[in-house]
Amino acid sequence: MLVDDVAQAAEREREREVDELLDLLLSRSRELAGLLHSRRAAGGLYGWLAGGIPPVQLQALTVLAGGDMRMRELARRLGLATSTVTRLVDRLEAAGLAERRRERPDRRSVLVGLSGAGRDALHAVRARLRALVGELVSGLAPHERGDLLRLLAKAGAALTLPTLEPAPVRVRADER
Repeated sequence: MLVDDVAQAAEREREREVDELLDLLLSRSRELAGLLHSRRAAGGLYGWLAGGIPPVQLQALTVLAGGDMRMRELARRLGLATSTVTRLVDRLEAAGLAERRRERPDRRSVLVGLSGAGRDALHAVRARLRALVGELVSGLAPHERGDLLRLLAKAGAALTLPTLEPAPVRVRADER
């Protein structure tokens, strides 16, 4: 009985580590896409993994998976200008992946969040990514998988770009 509990705990820990890696990969999809798109075959792999969702849209879906937020917060987390994120959310809405919602009690405030289809799409991407990672590590011993996941997480941290503030809007002298 105790051996089963230990085995189940080890399996839960491995699943947690894989989920952390998946979250890291998804949150860095734009940087990974740059690496993957450098070769044709890798570009096809990214397209399959992402289900045709462009990298910046996938990154936005990953951020929105944490819950509804204001456009300005989404822009900050993506390191993009608010106007760029407005167009990005327009595209996500047109694809049925995100929804704008009025925040109560101030209905002037708009939140953006995942739609049901957006959650489903993100779940499908994670499932494909999980299958790929599982296949890649299937020949490794359990301790080797743990080492690999630890090293990939460390390598993934190196992909972190500094958080960029959007460039300030310049006002011409004749517009003041």
